[in-house]
Amino acid sequence: MPLEQPAARDLDALVARARLGDREALEAVLASVAPAIHRFGLRMCKNVHDAEDVLQDTLLNVVNHLGEFEGRSSLSSWVFSLTRSACTRKRRGLKNRVQASVSDEQVADHPDRAPSPEARVSGQELAAALSDALDALSDEQREVVALRDIEGLSAPEAASVLGVSVDALKSRLHRARQALRAALRPVLEPNVLPSAQGCPDIAAIWSKKLEGDLSQSDCSAMEKHIAVCPSCNAACNVLKQALFACQQVGMQELPGDVQARVGAAARALTRPSD
Repeated sequence: MPLEQPAARDLDALVARARLGDREALEAVLASVAPAIHRFGLRMCKNVHDAEDVLQDTLLNVVNHLGEFEGRSSLSSWVFSLTRSACTRKRRGLKNRVQASVSDEQVADHPDRAPSPEARVSGQELAAALSDALDALSDEQREVVALRDIEGLSAPEAASVLGVSVDALKSRLHRARQALRAALRPVLEPNVLPSAQGCPDIAAIWSKKLEGDLSQSDCSAMEKHIAVCPSCNAACNVLKQALFACQQVGMQELPGDVQARVGAAARALTRPSD
């Protein structure tokens, strides 16, 4: 879901009050954006401790720069741009520390044991498989899936965060969804044969349909093909299940312990300086 968990008008009103110095409104804004920031940070950093650092860093930037937010972009775009910058700094710093202290093999042997957002959604095999599939994507692909399919940003909003055109965003998204579907197919449809030679790339076509980029005639042709081709029908179902699981991840709130720390941090950040 997008960042605006309260009604859009309510959040706009909170932002306006926060910009005028209303501490309670600012705390409410921070509480509203915190879950999505944490999810994105965890997805991109792949480490719960680094994700919490990204969360704190981003909340501080929201406090310090909310007065500069003039609403030319959506609040979602603006906050995720701050979060993405914080993730980049964190990953760059982590890379430097890893190179200086431990080998890549050692890092791989000691993954973060904290539960992923997906593991909190469901204990089923799909949850773990989705997490692994997302982690296997490139950073470029993972962030576009996180923004578009997990957090629910519109294509223009996600493009604004990534600093690319909407067309480039969609092209990247289609490739990422194809990779996600391919990674999940052995789990969701293990006994289905690969699509036959001459079959269309059904994942790419379905992704275009979701983005409103498929003509009515092409859509009808796809549906007719799916109706008679078990392999392509299975591929389409895998993508649907993967994207539904992504949406479920985007509905999750902060864990209780993190929520408590965010509340304490929000109060500290909004406290007037002496």
